[in-house]
Amino acid sequence: MPSPGSYWNTQEFRRSVLTTTKRTTRKKRKGGKIVLAIIVCLVVAGGVVFATLGSKEERATKYYASAQDLVAKGDASRALIELRNALQMNPELHEARVLFADLLMKAGRRADAFGQYRQLYIQDPQNMTAARTMAMIAFESMAWDDARQYAQAVLDKIPDDPMAQAILAGIDYREGVRNKDEAAITKAIETERNVLTAHPDLVQARRVLIADGLRVNDLETALKLTDEGLVMLPADRDLNNARVVLLERMNNLPELEKQLLSMVALYPKDEEVGRSLVRFYVSQKRLEDAEQILRDKIDPNGTDPEPRMVLLRFLSEVRSPAAMRDELQQVLSQDPLPKDVAHDPVEFRALKAQADYLLGQRDQGMADLENMIKGMEPSDETDRLKVSLAQMRLGTGNTVGARSLVEEVLARDPGQIQAMKMKASWLTDEDQTEPAIALLRDALADAPDDAQILTLLARAYQREGRPELMADMMARAVDASQQAAPESLTYATYLAQQGQYVSAETILINALRRQPQNLQLLSSLARIHLAMKDWSRAQQDIDTIEQRFPGEQGQAQVRDLRAQLLVGQGRTDELSGFLDQLAQDPNNALAVRMASIRNSIRTGNLDRAATEAQQLAQENPDSPDVALVQAQLKFAQGQDGDGEAALQALVQAHPDYVPGWMTLQAVQLRSGDFGGALQTVDAALEKLPGNRGLQLSKAFALEKVGRIDDAIALYEQMYAANSEDVAVANNLASLLSSTRDDQASLDRAWTVARRLNGSQIPAFQDTYGWLAFRRGEVGTALPLLEQAARGLTGDPSVAYHLGRAYAAQRRFDEAKAEYDRADALLEKGNSGYPSLPDDLQKARSELP
Repeated sequence: MPSPGSYWNTQEFRRSVLTTTKRTTRKKRKGGKIVLAIIVCLVVAGGVVFATLGSKEERATKYYASAQDLVAKGDASRALIELRNALQMNPELHEARVLFADLLMKAGRRADAFGQYRQLYIQDPQNMTAARTMAMIAFESMAWDDARQYAQAVLDKIPDDPMAQAILAGIDYREGVRNKDEAAITKAIETERNVLTAHPDLVQARRVLIADGLRVNDLETALKLTDEGLVMLPADRDLNNARVVLLERMNNLPELEKQLLSMVALYPKDEEVGRSLVRFYVSQKRLEDAEQILRDKIDPNGTDPEPRMVLLRFLSEVRSPAAMRDELQQVLSQDPLPKDVAHDPVEFRALKAQADYLLGQRDQGMADLENMIKGMEPSDETDRLKVSLAQMRLGTGNTVGARSLVEEVLARDPGQIQAMKMKASWLTDEDQTEPAIALLRDALADAPDDAQILTLLARAYQREGRPELMADMMARAVDASQQAAPESLTYATYLAQQGQYVSAETILINALRRQPQNLQLLSSLARIHLAMKDWSRAQQDIDTIEQRFPGEQGQAQVRDLRAQLLVGQGRTDELSGFLDQLAQDPNNALAVRMASIRNSIRTGNLDRAATEAQQLAQENPDSPDVALVQAQLKFAQGQDGDGEAALQALVQAHPDYVPGWMTLQAVQLRSGDFGGALQTVDAALEKLPGNRGLQLSKAFALEKVGRIDDAIALYEQMYAANSEDVAVANNLASLLSSTRDDQASLDRAWTVARRLNGSQIPAFQDTYGWLAFRRGEVGTALPLLEQAARGLTGDPSVAYHLGRAYAAQRRFDEAKAEYDRADALLEKGNSGYPSLPDDLQKARSELP
């Protein structure tokens, strides 16, 4: 989901600064609706009989004929509208649905096309063309179950169908690789070779064989297969991407450069391809070459601003934002202006103002935009500038000013898409999800492919506690963005949190097909493979990052992932050696040596940890990080008193060192010294007022000492500052539902907690389940509370909640067992539950 706080954060604004596409604005429809209503009234009053328009079937036929004419004229977009109308009139019009499906397929809208082919197949299960196409779409989308189902349906009717054979063999190959079944792999590869020999144009078989060449490191064969395929399908994106990967693996830099240049020409509107070429030049330290190529693309006689905008993006991302601003200043000072700039000078001047803003000259940037707006008549362009200014104001904390501008824009044009998105985001922040969703739905009707609207809808549905719709919007955002990295990462992260690692893997692999040079995607894929315990593929991911990203950012990821891999495999000795090796590098010696000490503590090698810590402290006597490691070592050695004293000394010597305060407070909470923990966090907040982590710790400490109202008040304060913080939302809802009985408090808890629906985190399951129980929804509550109890076996309050749910369903023996478990946990020293003993006593008294 979008980052905490307002959706319109600096990163999103930075992206919007360099977006030149005119933002979609809805046409005003209010007056049109009134006119339509008058017409309807006149028609009815005049007694006009709608039957004169003909039957629905006849109207459907006319729409279909119109669509055919439009296709013949090359107007596929309008043809799709006519075909949709035809199918609304007559869903059984077979020819219209076939044409509709085929046009959607040609337009790249494969998910929509799949739905239409499925309708054709349902209407006629003998339609093997529909089944074959669905199998192909599903296979290329990595929807393996659907691909197998429809490919098998084809083979049942046509046993020698090459497409179906290739798809089933590809699925078998994938499963063989996953299961390390060499016999299955060999059989699948043999099938694919036979299919490709007979049908060289069958790209599905070719891709599997290329993938196997990569797997076994037979790069020459894989490259030959790729080049042969590109002769027949020069624009195939997967084959072109495969060639990039192969040439990179072979370290054939001259050919790699040619390949990237050819892809830039082949996909001129695909920014990621251009970024890949830029990254290649940057890695080769050839910045001038990259810049010159981009300058050469600017047509001095053309009016299209996009080539110049690509150059500006390059300057901003590779040189510096200041370089972009200087370029803009130089261009805008020319007399006459270049033709592409003169075509829309306001756009470039606004970009200059935004660049100044991002470079720290915030007042100047906002003043320039304000002056531009003052000299303009109300128009769509003026509205766009006002929205940009609203984003600037929001970035400076002037929410009132930002909202005023957005409302001003919407008053003139209720359908201004960017303003609608901003207002909907604010409504969601305030948990006003119903109007937010309505507004976003309205925007989506006019901009159905706007990935940001879909992402905002996902966020609103999450707040409303509708995880299925949230996931659907995330998936649609991925499709709408054409597998862009931000949307793919958001959806993959959600799927991973739900334990759906294979689906998350599929999303990331699809995204990497389009942008194989994206470090964040590759790192996320590696972490998915680590979570799946798929060690071999995690190692492949790490090797790819190491080779593809030689800079410090990439190599830092490699070090982190390799350490996680060794930990996951239980290779502790190798991990120690790996950390020792890294520690020899002076650039990362301190961090790595501390990680080595923590690894020694974790594995119980305390003597080695003590020796390393002492040496490190002598070399870095003023480092708070080293002092923290020394304190942690004392706790590991059982010297709790000395450890706490060391932490006290640490925070006195370094009062601005947050980890020191947090660790000290956590130690005090763990030992049951809740009053001491509260004193510690109060002292920390005197030094570091407003620190959110410390505020959260204080609220927890207040709860533990029984100051419930104070804890709730602090949680409410934090929630008002950032309602996106799910930990604060959970804690606030949990406290309200556990300590108050009035309806207003329960309603407030429900509003805040709705987003927890569908979570796999035990603490969130307990909060949502208990709140559902308090609302009388015992059937909803019980399975959630059972899952929470399995995950939080040491929490007596969770046992109590589950016992109450059992009692409500008259499962009294199970309820008593949970109450007994809660009592036993309290007797073991689980303090910090001031009201729980009385609650347990009351609950027992209500058992028969």
